[in-house]
Amino acid sequence: MRADTIAALERVRPCAPFENWSVHAHHAHYGFAWYSSQTKALITQTTVDQRRCEGGRALCGWIDLALREDAEGIAAAGGLFLFHDFRSLAGYDTQTRLLINERIRQRRPGYARRTIMVVRPTPLWGMAMRVTDMTLAMLGIPPVKITGDIDRAAAELKGMTIDSSPPVWLNPRRS
Repeated sequence: MRADTIAALERVRPCAPFENWSVHAHHAHYGFAWYSSQTKALITQTTVDQRRCEGGRALCGWIDLALREDAEGIAAAGGLFLFHDFRSLAGYDTQTRLLINERIRQRRPGYARRTIMVVRPTPLWGMAMRVTDMTLAMLGIPPVKITGDIDRAAAELKGMTIDSSPPVWLNPRRS
């Protein structure tokens, strides 16, 4: 890993239920990402309190990399399973929402078979998810399952095997 990534990881660690997972990728303006080749799942966890465009680009980049680099496997699985732990986020700026929804529109229909988001239960998140669900519906993607209960959401990950080391494409600077 790069020296700046290692320094950031010394200050910030994944929270439960991911605290014992080997980190696959980290972005200072977003948080962590892991990939399961077995189940074609991308799991992310934010560590920031405000999502900004740089963090949104990191998230979208990880999703786009998975879709490109594991395209055959994801297609065979019926799409990518996305699990986002956004509990650290108190909010996000409008430009970030627009960026993420535009990147969603650019992807092929059906790219995700399931999406779960764990968030702080606030009216802001409810409104944001209604807009995102409309965008997803236009692409033939099921609505996002949104919850404030990390334990219930994490139960959906039981039996999932996270790769012991990250795919090279997820963290290309890893040595």
